[in-house]
Amino acid sequence: MNSTRFTNPAAVILAAGRSSRMGATKPLMLIDDMPMLMYTANAFRAAGIDYIIVVTGFDAERVAALAREGALHPVHNSNFDKGMFTSVCAGIEALPDEFDSAFVLPVDIPFVSPETLKRLQTSANSENGASAKERGAASAGGMDGIPAAARSRPIVIPRHKGKPGHPPLIHRSKFDQLRGWRGPDGLGGFLKAQSSLVAYLDVEDPFILRDIDTPDDMQKIISDRNLHGAAMPYT
Repeated sequence: MNSTRFTNPAAVILAAGRSSRMGATKPLMLIDDMPMLMYTANAFRAAGIDYIIVVTGFDAERVAALAREGALHPVHNSNFDKGMFTSVCAGIEALPDEFDSAFVLPVDIPFVSPETLKRLQTSANSENGASAKERGAASAGGMDGIPAAARSRPIVIPRHKGKPGHPPLIHRSKFDQLRGWRGPDGLGGFLKAQSSLVAYLDVEDPFILRDIDTPDDMQKIISDRNLHGAAMPYT
């Protein structure tokens, strides 16, 4: 049995970018009168993830102040202009040793459901924590429909209608390799290089694929979210 366990995950929210296409600092923009950063963080809290790192860069003082106000943990990335992957590495580097894994989510993907986050952790950890009876059920296709591969690999990624999305859940056993990645395409390139160790979890959550880059994106995604019956912020 694989010894990889996901018993104490944290979250890393990437909030360092310049938001140039938005024309305003995205983590501070309001959704239902709540800053986007807090909306994203509250999804994790609703899923039981309480330790949340916020990687800052552009407009760092204001973003860090909001993070501290919300009892989050800001970490500044002085290299943020070199690309988002530097923020991924800064967040992972700052994660205390007590946490055995981390979700990694850009702040501009704020509508991932808490249920998706819960299922990612369950799918990643269930084989290692399962009883013999549960393992038998899993081999017969049980365990809430979670594929066996997603219960034995150190990286789990949600997928909607065949398309992988955010956030990946990455076990600490891969952190050193992640920080040492020098290949192309940042985090995406790293995950592709680790494909034999990645499990995909199919979810009914279209918002794992929806990021907000422009004001038009903001309006469309809010409208689509409302149609999905998720109009209120997580609390």
